[in-house]
Amino acid sequence: MLVLALDASGSVNDAEFRLQIQGYADAFRSPSVQNAIMSAGQVQVAMVVWADGEMSSQVLPFQDVSNRRAAEAFAQRIDALDRRVTGNTGIGRGLWTALDLIALDMSCAPRRLVNVSGDGAETMIARARENIALNVARMRAAAMGVTVNGLAIQTSRPDLAEWYGRNLVTGPGAFVMSVSTLASFSEAINAKLVREISVPLLAADQPVPTGGIRKGL
Repeated sequence: MLVLALDASGSVNDAEFRLQIQGYADAFRSPSVQNAIMSAGQVQVAMVVWADGEMSSQVLPFQDVSNRRAAEAFAQRIDALDRRVTGNTGIGRGLWTALDLIALDMSCAPRRLVNVSGDGAETMIARARENIALNVARMRAAAMGVTVNGLAIQTSRPDLAEWYGRNLVTGPGAFVMSVSTLASFSEAINAKLVREISVPLLAADQPVPTGGIRKGL
């Protein structure tokens, strides 16, 4: 199970948001990602578009993308996604929503990952009722056996990859990638998805579920 968690906070303008959306859609159409999916077995992917912690995230529910036609269909769903959120950078809320999706049915998934992409650190504000602190969401991910990886878009904060490494990523084999411009996003997310889908040792330290075990993600 893989959840793509995409930043739509106020620091991301509409053109930049579309570049990210296009990068994800293009990745699921690419031969390299589709070949990784074919090799992995059954792969389920969802998307969460997150922003201010006080706003509900947008969600594309899990879809099986285990063949080329299904991967193309998921790309079309991403392409059709309209932006409905903005505001502060509520990474904790976005991660929490991704974990909620995974928690709905994780009994048969040997590998559980969240792929977070964004251009800023968590906004430090007085915690409102609906907000979720990132450290709380990160601890929940660890307790659920979910690996959280990051793609830092370092257009305005050149140390964001280091910040992600300290405050966001967790779990076996967790890693951070970075880009300095959004023009590089599509290539980077393609490489990141191939790495996440292909590498089995991301699940090396995960508890093995009993019954219904399947190959895949």
